[in-house]
Amino acid sequence: MKLKNIICTVMICALLFSCIGCIDTGTSPDSELNANSTGSEIGNKSSSPINVESETVDKSSLMYAYSSDDYDIATANNAFSFDMYTNLTTDDNIVFSPYSIFTAMAICYDGAETTTQEEIAYVFYYPLSKSVLEKNSKEMMNTINSDDDNYDLKTANALWVRENYPLNERYADNSKIYYGGKVTNLDFRNEPEKSRDIINKWVATQTNEKIKDLIPDELIDPDTAMIITNAVYFKGKWLNEFDVEETRKELFYNSSSNKVGNAVDMMYTKQYFSYGESKNAKIVEIPYKGNDLCMYVILPEENNIEDFESKFKLSDYNKLKSSMESGNEVKIWLPKFSFDTKVELPATLKSMGITEAFTDDANFSGIYDIRKVPEDYALWLDDVVHQAFIDVGEKGTEATAATAIEAVDCCEPLPGQVVEFKADHPFMFFIEDRRTGCILFMGKVKDPEY
Repeated sequence: MKLKNIICTVMICALLFSCIGCIDTGTSPDSELNANSTGSEIGNKSSSPINVESETVDKSSLMYAYSSDDYDIATANNAFSFDMYTNLTTDDNIVFSPYSIFTAMAICYDGAETTTQEEIAYVFYYPLSKSVLEKNSKEMMNTINSDDDNYDLKTANALWVRENYPLNERYADNSKIYYGGKVTNLDFRNEPEKSRDIINKWVATQTNEKIKDLIPDELIDPDTAMIITNAVYFKGKWLNEFDVEETRKELFYNSSSNKVGNAVDMMYTKQYFSYGESKNAKIVEIPYKGNDLCMYVILPEENNIEDFESKFKLSDYNKLKSSMESGNEVKIWLPKFSFDTKVELPATLKSMGITEAFTDDANFSGIYDIRKVPEDYALWLDDVVHQAFIDVGEKGTEATAATAIEAVDCCEPLPGQVVEFKADHPFMFFIEDRRTGCILFMGKVKDPEY
């Protein structure tokens, strides 16, 4: 009889905290989001000019990259971001950290083989060469964790393994070397609640106490073999803060009506910003102090955010960014907002193409020592939990978490002309690391006071 063992992958994002976890919870698929699979439009490296002529890049160009120079991890992360957004989107506000999910699953992937590896690589745009992913992941983490007095940005990983589990030494070493994932043994079988408390305290510490109960009650049971956790935290001040005295109660119109709105706290400023537009949307870049990170706010021309987001791909996001110019004064009205999102992802990931990994046919033989387990031993993913948080105000942001309508007929504002950007209806937002081009957090605001 096959032993039931579960890999639990947990991800957290603070700034937009993002949490992911694959854990044996016995969660019913009915409780998960109903998601549909989707393809993704892949853009070019952010470090080079955006190719607005091409809408897609073949996944194979990433999957079959056999050197670090040939693999663009930011492009992979961003392509996955839009795929996941399409599958997660609901009628409510949403925030998540694609980077957190991408990184936690990369640690699982390091132990995957055969079909299991191929399915995960296809969905996450990983290279089939694990060494390429390891090296690029380490470089990305080092950039994110580089100290800067202007803002707080950090990411961390940890592996929590059942006592006496025959962990493959090479897998453990790689997790530590390339992902900083220290291995801690816990008594899942005899002390499940104590184990849960230890993991949740680690998560809370890494997320500045914004996520305290990532691992829910009764998630850990005797069959739990491993829980992988990732945390991302960001807190930064705007390069030019909004004046608190300028914040007023103004109407915010929801997608269902152009005439009826709710009064919300609307911030206001007039400054020089990078701004662009197409016939369907406007984009403004709001930088954080230090200029390493920024928030892109994308405001559809129409109030129907559902129609807009269903067509907005990564290629559109890149094209809209390429339309931006910095020589214009922009009046910005932006609502204050603060909310979190928590989701379980197995059904979503299955619909996107990862199926074998959630069955006892999964091949994660790189994780354990095959010499110390029965011949019919099986290890598979059982649950993936993701949680994210964001708080945007006059001073800045704290958090843990794009087709393209081509701007062919767009009339760019003349130099020196004052343009207006009034986010008084649903919009999308992205928090991006400008150094790498990696989308750290992504979401939409449908109701600022939800």
